[in-house]
Amino acid sequence: MKTLLAAVLFATAAPLAAQMPALPKQSPVKVAKPDAALLKAATAEAPATLATLERIVKIESGSYDTEGLMALGNLLADELKARGASVERMKGKPGTRGDIIVGRFTGTGKGKLLLLSHMDTVYTRGQLAETPWRVENGKAYGPGIADDKGGTAVILSALKLLKPADYGQITVAFNTDEEIGSLGSGDLITELARGQTAVLSFEPTSAVPMEGLIAGTSGTNTVTARITGRAAHAGNAPEQGINALVEAAHVIAVTRDLDQGQGKRRFNWTQVEQEGDARNMIPDDVTLIGDLREISDERVRAFEAELKQRVATPSLPGAKVEVTVRINRPAFTAGPDSLKLIERARAIYQEAGGPDLFVLPRSGGGTDAAFAGRAGVPVLEALGLPGYGYHSSADEYVLIDAIPRRLYLAARLIRELGR
Repeated sequence: MKTLLAAVLFATAAPLAAQMPALPKQSPVKVAKPDAALLKAATAEAPATLATLERIVKIESGSYDTEGLMALGNLLADELKARGASVERMKGKPGTRGDIIVGRFTGTGKGKLLLLSHMDTVYTRGQLAETPWRVENGKAYGPGIADDKGGTAVILSALKLLKPADYGQITVAFNTDEEIGSLGSGDLITELARGQTAVLSFEPTSAVPMEGLIAGTSGTNTVTARITGRAAHAGNAPEQGINALVEAAHVIAVTRDLDQGQGKRRFNWTQVEQEGDARNMIPDDVTLIGDLREISDERVRAFEAELKQRVATPSLPGAKVEVTVRINRPAFTAGPDSLKLIERARAIYQEAGGPDLFVLPRSGGGTDAAFAGRAGVPVLEALGLPGYGYHSSADEYVLIDAIPRRLYLAARLIRELGR
């Protein structure tokens, strides 16, 4: 189970900061004067946002931690009810831990919006003791604080800045399996997104080298190659066996160039599983597990066909190689309406005193924006807090001084789309 868990976690979203290319020049956007009342309210709400963030960071909620996910779900359900939402607990597909918390608000405006964040983190229980909540030098630290508890806190506080006239309907969804591909909640996210004016997703943005937005994400896919041979005594009669491990090495060798590099298809073998643990036996059952990032389902299937062709003829007579490619999370590519949202967000953020947000053409990671995008509605990604250190053993943090401008950005977007 540990090797399988590691493979699944590796296949999910990677830190955006580690993938930032050299920053090209962007076309300027027209920046208006800020809404002074909204900016004042967002600034006044920042301490409460930080307090909420502390509460949710102190509940450990790894993707497989049912107890932690249930506890956090209870807290978030109560917070949504306190803001006037009707709350529904929804179940994902079998195997999904905890409840998906869905809150609905009805206003007097016209626009319908879906706000997304996730409860689960990549960390197992005990990480909080190693990297506890703390605030120092303008940063707040804690496991999962950027990815994606910061996004959750922004949603909860932004809701407090709104009036019923600011929207027709707001749906808030907090799922529990984003870090392991949203296999249990992805279809539900697509259904919730149908008919929305827009979907706002609150994954973190990078604090280093600069804050940004995402115009595309990669699809995350699991590649499996099961190699079967024949067991034999490694000392007395190895020639009577068919060494599945040797054949696995051949599979790796003939597929090394399938990775096309930064900004293109990424493919790497990441895990090896082997039946049996006897040192003196020729292995007869070895499974390679790989991570594939592509920009469309069609390209995934083309990759699968090429991979099968390359391993069709084994190097060892009698060895068998069975290849499967599972699409976990689809890719997301911002369409014209989503690109307009990105440009509007850049302008609004500068109104609030923030920097011009760098637009990353495509991240190597995957997010729930892709499942929302399948509904054919505009989607805007990376509205969470700027942070660093997520998906690593280093201290994960967010920038505290960014909270007011992030609240302003979220509330201003909701008002414009909702009215």
